Amino acid sequence: MDSARWTLGKMQNPVRGILHGSAAVAAVVGTLFLVIIAPNWGLRIGVIIFGGALVALYTTSSLYHSIPWCDAAKKRMQRLDHSMIIALIAGTYTPIIIATLDGPLRWTALAVAWGAVLVDGLQHLLYPTDRQGFSMALGAGMGWLGIALAGKFVSELGWTAAGLAALGGVIYTIGMFLLITNRPRLWPRVFSYHEVFHVLVVAASIVHFVVVWRYVLPLGAA
Repeated sequence: MDSARWTLGKMQNPVRGILHGSAAVAAVVGTLFLVIIAPNWGLRIGVIIFGGALVALYTTSSLYHSIPWCDAAKKRMQRLDHSMIIALIAGTYTPIIIATLDGPLRWTALAVAWGAVLVDGLQHLLYPTDRQGFSMALGAGMGWLGIALAGKFVSELGWTAAGLAALGGVIYTIGMFLLITNRPRLWPRVFSYHEVFHVLVVAASIVHFVVVWRYVLPLGAA
């Protein structure tokens, strides 16, 4: 299907490239905003990591889907693109963990989140020909970290914030399910299941940005 897809000049998959390129620019602006309003240095570092993960994922995705890479470079970019999903999940957890946990539990949760990023990176480095189902399964499995810490998140942030954070995770999961099942086809040459997946990723990022902005940072100022 990809060989018959619409292109924009030399730009491959222009909907994906433009969507995530725009999201990368918005993430830079959003990160600066969060850094400015962060109430302390702990949370400031947390939102820098969160924003950096957003910028890295959307920049990598935009470049991967836009540039007509040679086969070898395309495979490397694909592995990097998939690894960024795990990095974004860990980056999203980071300011929430910093704001709601303390002591050994905080460091343990951060170690688990970023340990998953390390494991995923090693998998792509050592087994580059394996299918990408491992990354998707690892990303879904990282949701269990949120479930394990749900009680603490709810007690510190409240039900609305915890519900929104969970909603963002559900949106990501739906997007991954559609990507795996190759549905819906919609307009295959221009806007199909892969584009729907990218739209849902952006939507989930927006939901999590709101959680950090409206609930996590004010908790640090309390």
